[in-house]
Amino acid sequence: MKDIYQYYVEGEVEQRFLEVLKTDMRLIVPGKIQVVNVVEESLSDFRLRILTKGTILVFVFDTDTSNTSILSSNIIKAKNASNIKDVYCITQVKNFEDELLRSTSLTKIEDFTHSNSKRNFKRDFIRDKNIKQKLYNYEFDIAKLWIRKPPKPFDTIMNCSSRIKKE
Repeated sequence: MKDIYQYYVEGEVEQRFLEVLKTDMRLIVPGKIQVVNVVEESLSDFRLRILTKGTILVFVFDTDTSNTSILSSNIIKAKNASNIKDVYCITQVKNFEDELLRSTSLTKIEDFTHSNSKRNFKRDFIRDKNIKQKLYNYEFDIAKLWIRKPPKPFDTIMNCSSRIKKE
């Protein structure tokens, strides 16, 4: 039986990015992608119960906060759910924009979307129809994505990005 992946990502920017990596570029294992901020939002029993037996949950989250209590309880709760096969955590150090800068030739995040400010970057990224081409243009390297050791208190969470990458 083929593994079933369910991605929970922090926001719409990550959702859009993972869709491109999964569908357009085929660089990560396929799965359903939903916006669920596992650092700030407790997973309900219902949300976990409706997942197919044998699902691998993938949590993608930023490490730019100091509170990991909700995240820790979500990891434990998911790992204890009978229908969840495993939980993979993907730490974005410190956030999505930093990861994109590290994994491309970009020096300023606004250059990717030609945004007039950092504030407009996320909005422009979500609307962008040429993300795949821009990633190629800016020499995107998935091997450089999600590989930095996260800061405290996230440093105890194992980064499982290698388990979803199809390098």
